[in-house]
Amino acid sequence: MSVRGSALRTVWDPAGPDGLPFGSNSMQHGTAVFEGIRCYPTAQGPAIFRLDDHLRRLLGSAHQLGIPHDYDLPRLRERVLAAADTGGSDESYLRPVLYTPDSQLGVDLGRFRFVLAVEVYSMAPADTGTGALPPGVRLTVSPWRRPAATSFPPQVKATGTYAVSALARTAAAARGFDDAIQLDPVSGRVAESTVANVFLVRGGRLLTPWLSDSLLAGITRDTVLVLARQLGIDVAEGPVELTDLYQAQEVFLTGTAAELVPATEIDGHGTDPRGPVFRAVAEAFRDAVRGRRFRDLGWLTRTSEPHQAARI
Repeated sequence: MSVRGSALRTVWDPAGPDGLPFGSNSMQHGTAVFEGIRCYPTAQGPAIFRLDDHLRRLLGSAHQLGIPHDYDLPRLRERVLAAADTGGSDESYLRPVLYTPDSQLGVDLGRFRFVLAVEVYSMAPADTGTGALPPGVRLTVSPWRRPAATSFPPQVKATGTYAVSALARTAAAARGFDDAIQLDPVSGRVAESTVANVFLVRGGRLLTPWLSDSLLAGITRDTVLVLARQLGIDVAEGPVELTDLYQAQEVFLTGTAAELVPATEIDGHGTDPRGPVFRAVAEAFRDAVRGRRFRDLGWLTRTSEPHQAARI
């Protein structure tokens, strides 16, 4: 799973430098927090999906790490909407990052100043209007487990912790797989893939690992939970054992960049990448992010009126 697009530009906050010094603490130690947010074309113009939910999580990540900054929700919203509006693409991926440009060593984050930059990627349209589903991926269970919740809070999206994901993904790719499933270090149960949450279907029931097992509370994960309930699908969060994963009829991954991606196998155990539950949820997701259905959920924010943050 990866971002289908290329970087257009980086929008730097006027309060910070125009660029990231190589010697900055964020570059040297991975001391930055970020979000990944999608902008989609709708009948009312480009709109950002679940903007405030992402920005609240960004603020939460900064708070948990003790990162000092001068941003609140309205100011972050204004900066991200402005970046999206000047990106030149109706469909894009936005990455707001709170980072420190200070070129100092050390890991006491209270000593540094943190500012915002927003990177804008142009995305290839995933919704061609044909209803075609994405190709399936081959997964393997990684020997590299997620960090324990007592070592690092799993709800913090920090740049430095993605080295753990890179380790597992790179090892899986070297063995011919597309991605890896990582386990909780204490329980040994399924946590998440390297950069996405996991869903599986057994006996018509949709299940995703509960948050107790060292996984990020993904916003796309929450979107799928809400949409599945709207569709009348039996869905639950709970403990997921490896046997559940290997015996599942359907398995799919969810994340902001790649959206919903079905699996064809996990370590040789075949799954249906065109299963009925995945097809129903994927169609609902495509409609929700483009404002064709579920508009009453208030998930879309138009980019054309950044100061009003107009809902559609």
